[in-house]
Amino acid sequence: MPNLPSGTVTWRAAVRPEDGILAAWLAFVAPGIRVVGGPDLATGRLAGVLIILSVVAAIVCLATRPSDQPRVSAWDIDGPRWILAGPLIAALALVSSIGIDQLGLSDGGIIGGPLALAAIVALFLNPFLPAIDSRLRRLLVLPFTMVAGSVFTGFTGDIFDGLDPAQFLRSTGEPGAAFAGFVVVLLLGGLGAFYAMLVVAPRELADPEDAGPRWLLRFVLFLIASLVGIGWLSLLA
Repeated sequence: MPNLPSGTVTWRAAVRPEDGILAAWLAFVAPGIRVVGGPDLATGRLAGVLIILSVVAAIVCLATRPSDQPRVSAWDIDGPRWILAGPLIAALALVSSIGIDQLGLSDGGIIGGPLALAAIVALFLNPFLPAIDSRLRRLLVLPFTMVAGSVFTGFTGDIFDGLDPAQFLRSTGEPGAAFAGFVVVLLLGGLGAFYAMLVVAPRELADPEDAGPRWLLRFVLFLIASLVGIGWLSLLA
């Protein structure tokens, strides 16, 4: 997918297949295998292996570049790669640590160290490494975003734990409404930061695009699916 001119929005591409897959995963599958705050089904060495493999696939994606995108110098600090580098490395480190925990390794550095080094090397050498089709890159990063989505669902559940949604939304009077609005802003801000780290960064890595407001729509869909997954919206009935 070529870069779009700044300010251009193609609403037809606002919701991609990945968004539908992630929404279904969050709403119907992740609640049973959540890797943060979930039941024992999500634990064990098999889960750890799958999580680490998803990180490896994301690093492979990082070590390539889209065939329909221009080559960007590894030292061009104004390039889009550097804007996402911090959140992306943080997401890789977080998901890697969860996978290492699931493997039950006493020395996580055995795996975490090489993965971190590979990610950094791939980040710098990216312009000189192979170029592959964006569709394959999106496929490579999808397992990582699905694992990251489970992490996001766990964070969402922790943040909303103890809140009665019906009572919260029925807050009456000016003080109650003001407090409810303040809490919503804080919650959305925190979840937005996690979303940028766990979903936006790897997705933009796979297929750089000038998404603009489309990411807001994707975040709303993602958040609704996450709330469905933790059973929060069902309490409104």
